[in-house]
Amino acid sequence: MTVDGWSTQSKICGIAGLLGAALFTAALIVLHAARTDVDWRQDYVSHFVHGRLGWLFVSGAVVHGWGNLALGQGLRRALGHGRLRTWAVLFFGIAATGIVLAGLFPIDPGGTPPTVVGRVHRGVIYVAFLGELVALFLFSVAFARNPGWQRRSGTSFVLSAIATIALAGFLAALLLHRMLGMAERWALSTFMAWEFWAAFQLIAARRATKNGRGRSR
Repeated sequence: MTVDGWSTQSKICGIAGLLGAALFTAALIVLHAARTDVDWRQDYVSHFVHGRLGWLFVSGAVVHGWGNLALGQGLRRALGHGRLRTWAVLFFGIAATGIVLAGLFPIDPGGTPPTVVGRVHRGVIYVAFLGELVALFLFSVAFARNPGWQRRSGTSFVLSAIATIALAGFLAALLLHRMLGMAERWALSTFMAWEFWAAFQLIAARRATKNGRGRSR
């Protein structure tokens, strides 16, 4: 396949990733404005699934997950061959699948006994957060080892570090059982900042790595 072919397909995947993240963000903005019954300080964003406009959260989460799957494939094409790239794409894909499942398996309503579906939701959310964090650092190292992406690695590492701090804050909130919603939103926003950034990099890239050049070992 030609370099231009790789580049074009990577750009398409970048656009899909950007649209997925943008539509999910738009859905959350609408839900926060329309659903004042959900406390942003204590309730998770997943609680929007219950009640008015719940379908908007489900649709946004599913589109976001599919967009991340496309973004991962775009980065796979752009980075060429390499074990780091392969593992990064794998973990990113697991996290993206978790996002889709989190939309399809609703969280239990507040104050109700836990259900199997609710436990599945919480489980895939934890896997999604941790899996994507691992992927972000693996991608950052892969960028640093790829000649065409080296200058982007610094930004990726910084965004990954911020996501780590935010996720640690979310875990602390879980242990203290305070400000859960706010901590989750902060963590979510930092992960999505990397996703938006990566999507823009694919869209703006002029040429993609071809086969043996710029492998991420």
